[in-house]
Amino acid sequence: MYEWVFNNIKKTPSITIPSAVDVLNAKKGDCNEHTTIYVALARAIGLPSQMLVGLVYRQGAFYYHAWPEVFAGKWIAMDPTLGEFPVDAKYIMLISGDLSKQLIIAKVINNISLEGMEYR
Repeated sequence: MYEWVFNNIKKTPSITIPSAVDVLNAKKGDCNEHTTIYVALARAIGLPSQMLVGLVYRQGAFYYHAWPEVFAGKWIAMDPTLGEFPVDAKYIMLISGDLSKQLIIAKVINNISLEGMEYR
């Protein structure tokens, strides 16, 4: 499923609250669409799954992002939008749930300040 979503859903900017049916019909969208269709497909075959929303570090900055997580003996987060399986430390999850929780993130996302530090 991960590879199918990554390879078959065109990466395009989108300003929608997508439904899985809409994504399946359009076969395009951003991280919200990729995550929505992945979660729906996983649930359709009985895999517990959820949407994670937070930040991803790319090209020298942190950006809003959404990616799915499935339970297959343990929770595994992946990113069928950017092609990461599993995700690594550049992903910072702020909330889990569905797209309706994005309103929580929208209120605070521009006020988040991050500082990197090195640990040895």
